[in-house]
Amino acid sequence: MKVPMRDVLWWLALSTPVLLVNLVAATDPLSGWEIALGVGVVGITVALRRTRPLVATVIALAAWAGAMIPRPDAGIVAAFAFTAVLIATSYSAGFRVRRHRDALIRLALATGVLSLLVLVLAHDVGAWLVTLIGALLFSLIPWLLGRHHQKYRALVRAGWERAEQLERQQQIVGEQARLQERTRIARDMHDLLGHQLSLVALRIGALEVAPTLDAGHRDAANQARVAVTGAAERLRDVVEVLRDDDAPVTGESVAELVEQARAAGMPVTLTETGEVAQSMRARAVCRIVQEALTNAAKHAPGAAVTVEVRHTADESEVSVANPLAGGRGPVSSGGYGLVALAERVRVTGGTFHASSEHGRFLLSARIPQVAQAIAASESAAHLARAEGQVRSSRNVAVAAATASAVGLGLLTAGITAFDTITSVLPSAAYDRIQVGQSRSSIEHLLPGRTRIDDPPDGDPPRPPGASCAYYSTHHNPFDERRSDLYRLCFRQDVLVGKEFLQR
Repeated sequence: MKVPMRDVLWWLALSTPVLLVNLVAATDPLSGWEIALGVGVVGITVALRRTRPLVATVIALAAWAGAMIPRPDAGIVAAFAFTAVLIATSYSAGFRVRRHRDALIRLALATGVLSLLVLVLAHDVGAWLVTLIGALLFSLIPWLLGRHHQKYRALVRAGWERAEQLERQQQIVGEQARLQERTRIARDMHDLLGHQLSLVALRIGALEVAPTLDAGHRDAANQARVAVTGAAERLRDVVEVLRDDDAPVTGESVAELVEQARAAGMPVTLTETGEVAQSMRARAVCRIVQEALTNAAKHAPGAAVTVEVRHTADESEVSVANPLAGGRGPVSSGGYGLVALAERVRVTGGTFHASSEHGRFLLSARIPQVAQAIAASESAAHLARAEGQVRSSRNVAVAAATASAVGLGLLTAGITAFDTITSVLPSAAYDRIQVGQSRSSIEHLLPGRTRIDDPPDGDPPRPPGASCAYYSTHHNPFDERRSDLYRLCFRQDVLVGKEFLQR
């Protein structure tokens, strides 16, 4: 299987932080096999980001959380090696996933399971907090940005479709204007030339019955009169061809159109109920049936056609169906027939639909008998929906980012308060503790948790061979003295030093 060069470049770019993580990991660097595993995980997420974007995001999030478990203290640096791949896969998932609600629920469940695993296996609240921060900042926010990009792309496509539809409508309007002008010219020709030809025929007829005309000339006059009369009839035929389809001279009904198709050899079944008076809506029904029969004859010759027309007091419904020929649905001549029909139905306040499904082509329309407000075209409705989705996705992204920031702030404040309150060594207890006492003798005076695990900046030198524990001095996590610490240093479970660190 050929791997796209773009995926190779993505893999190399997203693997770079994993390869270079030991340059910034001063303590507890990643081993060679851990780096190789990380590069492999990045490759898997890149390979799955198109076909299984949600799975790729969960794998990247698992790599982020997994870096915390073996090394809670230095795991943050290792976890940030997977920040780039987590952001990239989350953004790609937001852009490619269509059912966002279900995907986000699954991602939230995966985040909950991973954070609990980190808390249980690492035994460190800080690692658990970093996992949640990674899920919110580096997964949820990029996901929402990708979703917004998806909706924006859909808006752009809808805008181009709307522009193309308007261009087609403009072409149809121009064609209709040309046809109307041709019809006007033809009628002018009929009014002018028809009248003149009628006068010529009348004069020739008078000449033909003149008593002084001999037989030869009378016969020539008769032929001239017949020729002029024929020319007038042919002129009328030309005008009939050029006339407007919506002109009231038309007298064809749906039944007559079906009979004409049957006479031409097309197997047509007609079911028509109710009656409708001659109007623009009645002509629209006839025009729909005519266009459908024309398409069926052109693209599915010999196929059985079913025509159903139902007239009620409120509306007329028409549907024409025929089997597909060669897997293709019929399209109208020049590409504008169905577009023109849709526009004709729309201006009557009705709905028009043409589709290929279940092995047949179906053309259906609903035309109200009472004038209604003109419905928006399909492209305009699509554009409006896309605009609404873009606004919604933008608002959701902003709201999620704001809620995440507020939530993380509250969570951080809560954890800080919990960490401070549960690690306080009261000053009275500190005063009672004396150097030289064993750990077991003062264990009941010490809180259950230490304030910090690593030595703070500016920490005084430790007694040789001793390990030190740091405790809070105040219960108020927001007091200006919240950074002050008590340090107790033990060597072989015997207290060898106690200091108050004012920071």
